[in-house]
Amino acid sequence: MIAAALARWCQIGVRESVSQWARIPLPHQLAGIAAALLLAAMALIATSVSGNISDALVNRYGVEVALFTDSFVAPRVQELASQSTLSEGKKKELDGLFSPVVIGRPMLGFRIWVDEEIIYSNSREMIGRHFPASPARSRAWDGGVSPELDRLDGDDEVQIRALGVHVLEVYAPLRQAGTGRIIALVETYEVATNLYLEVRAAQALIWLTFSGSAALFISLLFVLAGKGAREVSRADREKKEFRLRVGGANRRISDMNELYMRRVGTELFRGPVQLVGVALLKLDSLRALVAEVDASLKARSEDIDAIKGALDEALTEIRTLSESLLPSKLPQLSLSQTIRAAVRRHERQTGAAVTCEIAELPHQVPFSVKTCLYRFVREALDKDRRHTDAQVVRIACRGDLLKVEVERTTAAGSLSAPCDQAWLRTFQDRVEAIGGELLIRARPNTISYTAQFKIDELEALLG
Repeated sequence: MIAAALARWCQIGVRESVSQWARIPLPHQLAGIAAALLLAAMALIATSVSGNISDALVNRYGVEVALFTDSFVAPRVQELASQSTLSEGKKKELDGLFSPVVIGRPMLGFRIWVDEEIIYSNSREMIGRHFPASPARSRAWDGGVSPELDRLDGDDEVQIRALGVHVLEVYAPLRQAGTGRIIALVETYEVATNLYLEVRAAQALIWLTFSGSAALFISLLFVLAGKGAREVSRADREKKEFRLRVGGANRRISDMNELYMRRVGTELFRGPVQLVGVALLKLDSLRALVAEVDASLKARSEDIDAIKGALDEALTEIRTLSESLLPSKLPQLSLSQTIRAAVRRHERQTGAAVTCEIAELPHQVPFSVKTCLYRFVREALDKDRRHTDAQVVRIACRGDLLKVEVERTTAAGSLSAPCDQAWLRTFQDRVEAIGGELLIRARPNTISYTAQFKIDELEALLG
């Protein structure tokens, strides 16, 4: 339970972090990534440089100790070239040589090694003891000077570590005069408080230098990123304003066209439809009059029937054309009423039932959007209606989008293509011209068309 809760909490934290990161402007994101890479590079370089400076300072002290031992210790241990021990006289000379009063250095201990055995030490209990090889002694046997600061970790250094001070440990080779052959090693322990402070001061100076440089570069980077973000924001604002102006112009043109079409439909209904209706009534009266005058004029009656049939067909076509245009009451309808009107008109014409799912919608939308959605619903329902088993119209606000979806379920194997491409291109252009987007999703035996608009843009157009 606890592990599951912790994992869920981590997932939520990651999602929130990603969401917050996504809200940061792109120039600031790039600046943040560059700053992180710069900090990592600066830290790596500072660590490397400070380590090299520390090694250089420690090696300088080690070389000083090696010069001292080569000058004063090596001449007193030449007998080790032929034997593995020192005489008592030589040991007494070394006791006097390594006295702090003589060398003027805070010396804690010193030893002389032959192979892995200590043959001389200022601590008498260490003489004759053997210890396993160490990397520092191996480097000294190879001819190098091996200084180490505060790296006392051997079994032979317990007493030195117990003092709790900063110690410089140096291994230096002792060579036979004339041949240069290494005959022994000298190991010295020196209080190195001053060296430690010098190393820390050098490291602090290096870190301060690199930190200051990194801070300067990062500050400059974010200043440039801020300017870039302002430029990008200004460009985006101008682009949005331009798109809104273009969309507004397209919507005004669409409004003009739709209003003109509505007026044409009204005029058709008021003019030609009524005139054809009057002509039909007059023909009925004329046929009755002809029948009363002379029953033998059957041919004339047949001509009258032909004229009546043509007028009936013309009246039907005019009514169909009028109904295909916008309803005259559309400007007074809400968006949900507009969608329901389109669905009801389709049901009256086809006799098919359509499921209509309408959620809470904005109270007002631009007239061009309303007319576009009216036509969209009607035309999407009319597509391939002979092969359609069920139709659903859904309209809702999801997030910042107003979505109208028409879904059709077709008989198995009857759906060969989502829609004829001419209608698709035409309606896609019509939706996009007023700032929307047309989406198509096809699944086995099901196809849906979705027209969506951004609500904030619709509200901006309404003022």
